[in-house]
Amino acid sequence: MLLRRACRPLGRSFARTCFMRHSTVASQEPADSDTVPSAINALSKPVHVQLPKKNPFMKSMFLGTVDTELLSFPESLNREEQARVTKQKDDLERVLSAGNKQPGAGSELYGLQGPLEYGGNRFIETELAYVNELLSDNRSKAMVTLEHNAIVKLIAQYGSDTAKDLYLSKLCSGETIAASALYEVDSSRQTMFSTVATLDFTNGSWTLNGSKVFLRNEEAVPGLLLVIASTKSMQKLNKEDGTFAAFLIDTNAPGVRISHSDLGTRGLARVTVQFNHVEVPETHLVGQETDGAAVLSKYLSAVRVQSSVVRVALLKKILNSLTEFCINSKTSTGDMMDIEIVREQLARMASIIYASESLIYMTASLMDDFENQDVEMEAAITKVFTTGSLLNLSMLPLQLLGPQALGKECAFEELFNDALKMFIGDESVDSINLFIALTGLQHAGMHTYETIKKDRNPAMNPSYVLSKLFEKTSIENPKKFANLQQYFHPSLEPAAHWIELSVVRLKLATECILSRHGVDVIDRHIELARLANVATLIYAMTASASRASRAYCIGLRHAAQDVHLANMFCRENSEKIRLLALELEKGPYITSDDDYSAIARNLFREKRYYFEHPITKNF
Repeated sequence: MLLRRACRPLGRSFARTCFMRHSTVASQEPADSDTVPSAINALSKPVHVQLPKKNPFMKSMFLGTVDTELLSFPESLNREEQARVTKQKDDLERVLSAGNKQPGAGSELYGLQGPLEYGGNRFIETELAYVNELLSDNRSKAMVTLEHNAIVKLIAQYGSDTAKDLYLSKLCSGETIAASALYEVDSSRQTMFSTVATLDFTNGSWTLNGSKVFLRNEEAVPGLLLVIASTKSMQKLNKEDGTFAAFLIDTNAPGVRISHSDLGTRGLARVTVQFNHVEVPETHLVGQETDGAAVLSKYLSAVRVQSSVVRVALLKKILNSLTEFCINSKTSTGDMMDIEIVREQLARMASIIYASESLIYMTASLMDDFENQDVEMEAAITKVFTTGSLLNLSMLPLQLLGPQALGKECAFEELFNDALKMFIGDESVDSINLFIALTGLQHAGMHTYETIKKDRNPAMNPSYVLSKLFEKTSIENPKKFANLQQYFHPSLEPAAHWIELSVVRLKLATECILSRHGVDVIDRHIELARLANVATLIYAMTASASRASRAYCIGLRHAAQDVHLANMFCRENSEKIRLLALELEKGPYITSDDDYSAIARNLFREKRYYFEHPITKNF
């Protein structure tokens, strides 16, 4: 619902030797950069240097352009930063391993992105993703802490001085836990959100009314909520309000009522928060009244990337457990690991995990290395790719082993339950896919308005129509435009070839559906889902090839396997993109889109499955 309403208004330095990008951080490394002096005070940590904002990476691909400077896999951390975060990760790992013996263990996780002066560590997104890998065995706590840290970072960036002094020290120490309350069950036609904040001009405070829902894996009630609400001027109560703002709400404030209801999955509960004339001081507004969209975008981007770290950690655990089981198991024909179908499935799972990791750290680097970089689409793609793979891959043990996977000696049932909990997030995969497609189409539409207008009015533009007839590029036979292979290691030339053809197909498919539907494309959900799948696969292909190129250039262990995997991944997904783009070109009448709609209309009319039984006679 949130993404649907957010979409409503729609209608790296150059590659160096060995094809790698320099760290964007000024290199001021000590002589022995592999060690971090124990006397270093947290307040002495230097600020991570950011470069000027670049054009959005994935949105530009909808126009058929590629920022080649970003094709080199990022190195956001210089040696000093990497040594520091590695030491901090080792320290945290020791604390967490002794968590059952020491009271309050794990509170260090709540200040990872807090300001240094308030007791935080001021982690950038790459550092936080690296440390979040520690929580692979406690996924419920991981989801709580990553959401908490994202809110702490927002307060540090947008919060008033009063809010910072009041909350940041408590948040960084773990004394107060923060959570987000963004989603709603009911919708409103008058405002973007049914939760409304009304400004009282006499004292500058806000009055909050409405309700929000969010999921929780822990029974502990958060002490602070980040709430998104529509804003109205008291002088314009009868007019539609298209703006919204972010507020900090103390859960103990008068008028706030919280209730829990258990969901079917064990340990998962839906929390409903009712706001009944809640008085919110002006100092608890996050940013300005007009900053709601920016705050929401930054928060969602951060949480989508960091939650993907937890999903990938779970997928790794499933793969490692399944691999060990196959090594130690035998069948009537020999070792289980020698069965071809088993090898294929495990290799596919490894390739998806590899691509997911690449997406996470490439997106995190874009957020870290460039000031106010537009990464909302990249972050959404990262979540869609990891979430969409999670449930299917978590069922792989049951698919390969059958009922044996549910035995007490195996941990696959527990891993499947954890995967199900993480799949049932606040956002549905379909809604994020709509966001990806509509955001890309909006960006493309703003830059190709004249071209689309000519396509939609061929009778008024005969010369343009004739020129289109003689174009040498098409979705079936795309023409390369940038020779992307020069930006990767030569062994990845096949991957670069498939990526380039896929980008051309994305551009042509974008022009095709904009010309066919115009602004009505917002209602063509099946075609939007296909377009989002194309963009998702292209970004995963690019991140995988970029990572493999870096691994081979610097001589990482198993780098040859990286290259082999990336070429395979790009080849297979390029074919998927070709088929998706061809379906977009054919339209709803040649494909089965309209046929499905007709069947669904009959289901709604009959209010049930209406087909007669197979043995029914009519005489």
